Amino acid sequence: MTQEQAAAAFGMSKGGYIKIEDGDRGLKAERIAKAAEIFKVQPADIIDVLADITSPPTPKFEDVLLERARAATAERDEDLLSVVGEVAAGRWIEIDDFVDEPAFDPVPVRSDPRWPSEHQYGLVVRGESINRFAADGDVLVCISAIPTRYRPKDGDLVIVELRRNAGLLRQRTAKRYLRTDTHVELWPDSDHERWQKPIIIPKGLTPLEFFLEEEGGGIEAEIVAFVASAVRQVQRWRRP
Repeated sequence: MTQEQAAAAFGMSKGGYIKIEDGDRGLKAERIAKAAEIFKVQPADIIDVLADITSPPTPKFEDVLLERARAATAERDEDLLSVVGEVAAGRWIEIDDFVDEPAFDPVPVRSDPRWPSEHQYGLVVRGESINRFAADGDVLVCISAIPTRYRPKDGDLVIVELRRNAGLLRQRTAKRYLRTDTHVELWPDSDHERWQKPIIIPKGLTPLEFFLEEEGGGIEAEIVAFVASAVRQVQRWRRP
């Protein structure tokens, strides 16, 4: 079966099918079942093949997006801040959509000189969960946490990546960091009534990676970056 024939059998583009063969895109449960039907094997055989394809260490999604954004930015001006995606509390995104986020224009500002430029990127704010600090459409200037050996401090605005359903669903959100004697709290920075509850991290867990037990299953979470500043976009004006 050619790649064109396989792509047609899956009902997808040839480019999308090649991403699966190359290990750049995973398969959801329904597509694993479809693959087993197409190739006349058991679903377990498909899973074994996928495991062989993806056996090398997979880069973090943050790194993949940042690499792609830097390449697009360099075509215009390599000194501009690369924008890798959006930050939106309460919005769960399927893993394929997370990886295939649309390209964003670079922000017309330079990186913050206090940290290495290669560890900096922008995220577009969506919604009102941090409207006291940044409005919808603003761009957060983010510094990657691990390569800069970041240690969260009270009041810091951090970028948290949440993962559920074995990582098939992901959410990127910005929260204020607050440590107490018994736990850590991650607060929205908003005056909107919907965003008035913190994420609670039990005492004893690492400040950068942790696991939350919630109704409907557990959630893996990681502080992937901290916010240095925000770039304000021109807001729509209304007559007083």
